Amino acid sequence: MSPTAESASQPIPKRYWQDQRWAFDHYPDLVKRYRDRWVAVVNRRVVAASKSSVKAQEQARAKTGRQLPIAVVFVETGRHVY
Repeated sequence: MSPTAESASQPIPKRYWQDQRWAFDHYPDLVKRYRDRWVAVVNRRVVAASKSSVKAQEQARAKTGRQLPIAVVFVETGRHVY
């Protein structure tokens, strides 16, 4: 789903930044459990994980009912070349 002009002008909610910060604060634990996967975090907990960021986000929306934005972080093990 692509963002509309109206949603693009809205500020990113504080809860998004809290969830993203939680993911980075708990990154070592996430690496142990979700290696090389995208994780979606809602209310400071992982609600979905997938090899696709889009799928992780879709699963998180389906499970929580929360609309975008949802914090989605790639849990990398260092094997990827960019």
